[in-house]
Amino acid sequence: MGAVKNAIDRPGLQDIGPKAGVAAVVVLAAMVAGVGFVIYKRRQRRSLIRRLQDALPEMDDVRDSLRRPLKRVVKVL
Repeated sequence: MGAVKNAIDRPGLQDIGPKAGVAAVVVLAAMVAGVGFVIYKRRQRRSLIRRLQDALPEMDDVRDSLRRPLKRVVKVL
């Protein structure tokens, strides 16, 4: 009886085994690629021009900061 059970179950396991292994490899590869992409994006350095643009104030802010004192000077004159 045990030999018959093993003969029936064995082909089923052999069919499922390779498919599960391939699926596991695909899932693992996708996870590794995702983690690698996140690390790449975090470590990607900004260019010098981009860092300088971020450090400088916006032109609207510069105009506003100059406009207020000029209005006071014009009122005094």
